[in-house]
Amino acid sequence: MAAADALRLCPLIAFDQIAGGKYKLRALWVLGRGVSRYGEIRRSLVVACQGKAVTPRILSRELKELAARGLVERTEWPGVPPKVEYALTDLGRSLLPIIDEIIRWGLAGSHEAILAAAVAPRGRPTAPSSP
Repeated sequence: MAAADALRLCPLIAFDQIAGGKYKLRALWVLGRGVSRYGEIRRSLVVACQGKAVTPRILSRELKELAARGLVERTEWPGVPPKVEYALTDLGRSLLPIIDEIIRWGLAGSHEAILAAAVAPRGRPTAPSSP
């Protein structure tokens, strides 16, 4: 085995480092529908989080990280207030099939059973209930 092969990062860990975070996948999904402004992305996150507002600081950080990784392109036009739009790059669009599969898995309800079973009253883990 070559030395370079021994140092390769596990693809699952790499994906988590690239797209992991509280809002990154959702932001990528929103941008998969087309170019969006910051406020549109933020409103979509409020709906997805069932009314809990994402802080501007956190969303800005997540979008900057996605841009730094080459997944999102940020375009700013001068003006008052400045107009900023975000769009997926080709690399960002390459993640859309993965995001679609995650959504398909979630629509089956598997995540609900896992999350409900993770913490029982008084914080004790429980076994999942049968359907």
